Amino acid sequence: MSPVHVPRPSRRGLLTVALVVAALAAGRSVEALTADDDGVFGRTFLRPVAVGETVELRYATLTPESVDGAPLLDRGASAPMQSPGLWVVTRLTVTPTLDAETLRHATFVDGRGRELTLGSRNELSCAAAVPGVATPCVVAFEVATDAAAGSHLRLARSPREVRGDDMADVDLGIGADDVRRWATRTDRVDGAAPPGIDPETGVREEGS
Repeated sequence: MSPVHVPRPSRRGLLTVALVVAALAAGRSVEALTADDDGVFGRTFLRPVAVGETVELRYATLTPESVDGAPLLDRGASAPMQSPGLWVVTRLTVTPTLDAETLRHATFVDGRGRELTLGSRNELSCAAAVPGVATPCVVAFEVATDAAAGSHLRLARSPREVRGDDMADVDLGIGADDVRRWATRTDRVDGAAPPGIDPETGVREEGS
């Protein structure tokens, strides 16, 4: 039987195969990066900050001023709200640097790593914002007593889309002693909304 001669691939053929393989590999790489919201392009940029410190976000300067807690929450004009756990209230100062907007997203990450969102009884309230003017905000979350220690508060400007944007990650500094003290309180923790701005004078109302 005569030997079978298999033609050797040409240089052009080898180059074509290499280009096809490279294109497929590149396609898989792009798909891996964009296929889900948890990819590198979908991650929120967490900016850590502690109570009393200041963090610079792309759209604002943020300072967590204080954290307080108790089983009973006073919302000012609203009737006091009792919790079987604790109400944790965080007061902040936000100075917008881009637009007349402050914070509209808040997530409370308790000491067990569970994420509590706004809605139901949890609230975020900010006074009317003016770029370059310090604006007070208050956040109130209802938290299980045995999960309050070690909690964090995460804040951003968009109520829905936070991917790829700056988010403040506030270490609330809540320890076991704080939780025990708050759990035995009989007075109310102040969760009243911050004062607004007088539309005629542009001055923050009394109590700011």
